[in-house]
Amino acid sequence: MYSRTISETPDSIVMNGEAAFGTFLRVPTKIDIKGMEAPFAEFPFSSIVSNTRIKARIAYIFSIGDYIGMIEFFDNKLFGLAEVVFWYRSTGKKFAYHTFMLPHRRFIPLRTDEAVCVSHKKSRFIRLLWSRKKDRISLSFNVSGDKKRPSARAQFTAHFEDRLFQEMLAVMPAPTARRCSASWLSTMQMSGTLEILGSKKNDAVPMQPAGGIAFMVMNRAYHKYHSKSEMMCGLGDYEGRKLLFRFVATSFDSADADDNNENMIVFDGRITPMPAVTITHSFGIDKTWVVQDTESMIDLTFTPISRNRRMLNIFIMRTDYSNIYGTFDGMLLTGTGEKLLLKNFPGIVKKNLLRI
Repeated sequence: MYSRTISETPDSIVMNGEAAFGTFLRVPTKIDIKGMEAPFAEFPFSSIVSNTRIKARIAYIFSIGDYIGMIEFFDNKLFGLAEVVFWYRSTGKKFAYHTFMLPHRRFIPLRTDEAVCVSHKKSRFIRLLWSRKKDRISLSFNVSGDKKRPSARAQFTAHFEDRLFQEMLAVMPAPTARRCSASWLSTMQMSGTLEILGSKKNDAVPMQPAGGIAFMVMNRAYHKYHSKSEMMCGLGDYEGRKLLFRFVATSFDSADADDNNENMIVFDGRITPMPAVTITHSFGIDKTWVVQDTESMIDLTFTPISRNRRMLNIFIMRTDYSNIYGTFDGMLLTGTGEKLLLKNFPGIVKKNLLRI
């Protein structure tokens, strides 16, 4: 059965112009990939210019009560983007809110011990913060509505010391050893509320405090001018135990993707790094998706329920992405050899095309 070497965590991801590639179950103080020697050797870029090719992203995928959704920040150096999208699971109704953040030194922090990522706009207040010292991970948002959608607010809290908090660092060639992509992945049990605020008092949908689960990912990567990625994340209960998984396929995956990827399962508080996957949707992204590996550990289909598509053309960046809520069916094999048979298991898929 597939297994992956877990290495000792380096003090720094990049040292002396080279990245410490591998999979680690602890994380360094900073997720920083600057300093690679000639990452774009075909062009005479100085380090200042090549550093602008590093793009950062944070995604917080959650399931709580009747809702499932994703909060995402994207740092393009010159400006930032932030988005809140979630669905009411029983009906598939979508709620989506976007904001553009003006030039700033750094939108997404480097540190893994204590940091904050925030959109301060009054109509799109979104804040994600964490502190190991205070044993807290907090996500909150308060977003204003319009004629097409209501206002909404949420407050989620998780703890580093909780048994279900697990984390992993994956440092991968992207796709060659000259460039790298580094992802800090963490899963957690959280609690809080998410409320829909109607235009009238009796339109509001209140929510009592409830428990939930979340998957947080911070990524930094050297990007070429065009890149593609597809991400699948499932999170929910399986026979009374918490199950979270995330599989990714990109246009800059390493040639040795089985040993260099960020795919993982966390089942009942135990991490299993997973092999590379192939993700297909032969009849279009609104039809059935298939995700499989070559190690017979992953064989799933994803059935879309509701799609949120967004196209942006800002300055020198163009992106076309879709966030899709749906359900997974099929089989997963954990690191202990336990076979999980999923049926109507909730999750989110994201397909992204980026030109920068």
